[in-house]
Amino acid sequence: MFELNDQVVATKGVDLGVMVITGFSAGGAYIHVKAGDMTLTYPVRDIKKA
Repeated sequence: MFELNDQVVATKGVDLGVMVITGFSAGGAYIHVKAGDMTLTYPVRDIKKA
């Protein structure tokens, strides 16, 4: 489904543009992304590939 360094965009919440996947939660329900200088965590259901 998703892999490290994939480019994704948020489908809910604030639009920060294209973000890069940096990691996954232990249970796999959340994805850690980098948007500029910020590191954020999104639920898997709230992002899609760019």
